[in-house]
Amino acid sequence: MIARACGFLLAALPLVAACAPRAAAPAAATQADTAAVTDLRQQEVTAASTGDTTLAYMAEDIVIMPPNEPAAVGIPAARAWFGGMLRQFRVSVVYPSTKVVFAGDLAVEQYTGTVTLTPIAGGQPTTEVFKGLHVYRRDAGGAWKMVQDIWNSDTPPATGR
Repeated sequence: MIARACGFLLAALPLVAACAPRAAAPAAATQADTAAVTDLRQQEVTAASTGDTTLAYMAEDIVIMPPNEPAAVGIPAARAWFGGMLRQFRVSVVYPSTKVVFAGDLAVEQYTGTVTLTPIAGGQPTTEVFKGLHVYRRDAGGAWKMVQDIWNSDTPPATGR
């Protein structure tokens, strides 16, 4: 029964999509839009390396989704998460690869990165290779802010698979 219902829904989807009103094509991203997103990414890198938890580059409704942890929703929760990390580690983040796609007032950035965490209490630094997505939104005043940040590690879990 469920398989039949799923089959019907899959068959009906193209018809529904064909009847849906077409949205106007979003305006192309400007050099200013690209520069603004690049600047926000650099603000994130600087904040991590300096211990700045003001998170000025994030929107008030930010959602961060770190690996193996619950999401942190809103600036206070994001500040608490970053503050906890920065009390334990000196952080260095590098994004060697980024690709941003703009769609009107939204931009999605797919990235790869490395983060080096040096324990403040002493010990050897660890470097992690990761990948993720940043989502940015342009507000009514034209300013871009990060609204979503999700990432995960390229390193397999310690328990193996």
